[in-house]
Formats: sequence, structure tokens, C-alpha cells
Amino acid sequence: MAESNGITQISDDDLAGRIRELMAEMGPLEESLGRLRVEVQRLASEQRRRERQRHLRARLQVRTTLAQGQLPSLQQAAESLEELLPNPCALGTLRFFRDSGTEVGLGYATGREPTIWMTNGGETVAVRSIAEVRSRYLMGWDFGTSAHPGVRIHILNTRTEKVVPATEVFVRLRDG
Repeated sequence: MAESNGITQISDDDLAGRIRELMAEMGPLEESLGRLRVEVQRLASEQRRRERQRHLRARLQVRTTLAQGQLPSLQQAAESLEELLPNPCALGTLRFFRDSGTEVGLGYATGREPTIWMTNGGETVAVRSIAEVRSRYLMGWDFGTSAHPGVRIHILNTRTEKVVPATEVFVRLRDG
């Protein structure tokens, strides 16, 4: 095995002395690194605070819009004789909210695209557009399945799912 820079030729005292020198040389670098880590954490905390503030403002805006009656519920979109949303409008082109301002997804959390289940009591189908929701609702179909009436929603980026009445899910077009 090749000797590394003649290290095997150094005496024990010289070896211990060299280790002390290197440790002393590392001290200021570790101190600088510590200061940099503290600064990174401080900036990251400010970044998270700002992101949280933007998120809270967006939810407040949705709640205000809901309070003013400017967002229709799924129930209203289904039963309205006038088109509250453009027809045909795929569910993927819409955003869905609870009255708290929380954005939710439709269908199962693991689903690839938003889906509303509708039933006529004997048959259940997956619906993927507002036009189909309206036409089925006007033919007497209801939201959900026979066993679970309502709309299955999930909180985005989680696996938390819940079935709620269609009156509790509000709709608006996706921005841009």
C-alpha cells in the first residue's frame, strides 16, 4: 500500500501537533459556517412567514367572495337553469373551495383527475364536466353514491378525504 505523503514517517508528537494545528485552522471556518447557517435559517423563516401570509390572504379573499355570494356551489351550478359556468367546462378547468376558503380537490385523493360521482339510485357514474353534472342532475340524478350521498373531496396534497353535501363545495374558473 502506498504511503500517503510520508505520514507513516511522522512521529507521534508531530502527528498530534499537526492535528492541533488543523483543528485550530478549522475553528474560524466552523464559526463562519455557524453564522451562515443561522442566516440561512433566519431567511428561510421569513420566506415561510411570507408564504403563509400569502396563503392566508388568498383564503380570506375566497371567504370574502363567498360571503358576497359571488361563487356558486356545486348544487347551484347543477340546478341553475342559467349557466353559472361556461359550458362545456371540464372539472379540471375549475377550482373548488370549502366555505373556510380552503381549496379542495374532487374525488379520491389518489385520483388523476377531478371526479364527481352521481347516482340515480340504481346506477352510479363518474362525471367529469359541469355540463354532464347539470344534465344528469336535471334528469333526477343525485350527487354521490347510494351508500355515500354527497361529493367526495380531499384537501390538496394530502390523503384526507371527506364526503360533504354539494352545497358546501364552491366553484370558480382556474386563473389564467
